[in-house]
Amino acid sequence: MAEVLDRSALRISDLLAREREFATDASHQLRTPLTGLSMRLEEIVAAADQPEVVREEGEAAVVQVERLTAVIDELLAAARRQRHAQAEPIDVDDVVGQQIIEWEPAFRRAHRSLVLAGDRGLSALGTTGGLSQVLSTLLENSLKHGDGVLTINTSSTGRSVVIEVADEGPGIPEALGHRVFERSVSGGGGTGLGLTLARALVAADGGRLELVKRRPATFAIFLRHTRDSGRHRVVSGPA
Repeated sequence: MAEVLDRSALRISDLLAREREFATDASHQLRTPLTGLSMRLEEIVAAADQPEVVREEGEAAVVQVERLTAVIDELLAAARRQRHAQAEPIDVDDVVGQQIIEWEPAFRRAHRSLVLAGDRGLSALGTTGGLSQVLSTLLENSLKHGDGVLTINTSSTGRSVVIEVADEGPGIPEALGHRVFERSVSGGGGTGLGLTLARALVAADGGRLELVKRRPATFAIFLRHTRDSGRHRVVSGPA
């Protein structure tokens, strides 16, 4: 009886730990699109006497609401352990371009700029929602901890479609370089969850997220070429 009770206690403890972890992850994943929506609403308020700007920012806010809805759907599916979304060909330019539109006002207010460089017309295997959230996390981190011009460079190698995000800031301290993706590790007083969840989202789509340079901080997203779609079926687990 004692052994059975011990095993039950361990299972309950593990279940509670997973639930706490999910709640923490969910709150962080929801915060990013909410931040984007808040920025659009601030732009609408600031441009109340400019109908064209209000219309443009209103349309962007609608996109943010749709993205927030998609994140909630993904979180609910993950909670039920029923997220079996298969990676599909996505237009890299569309996803990157949308993120630049969403974050440009915030960077402009910080007297910084966003630059898009590299190859155009690339297609990769992934999910639009997952890649959008990963890019949003990297842009938000740069806005908080980086400096100077932020450059998003897209390219294609023999094995992967690569999206690099780099700024001109002080970079990541050496002591954190090898731990930057660990849960609860943060060099700027944050939650330490953003990069952990971002790496999980990329991995769920069959790719990977790496820190390729500490100073200045340069992150690279590696996604599979669309020509690989027939070789491996990617069934993603919960983010």
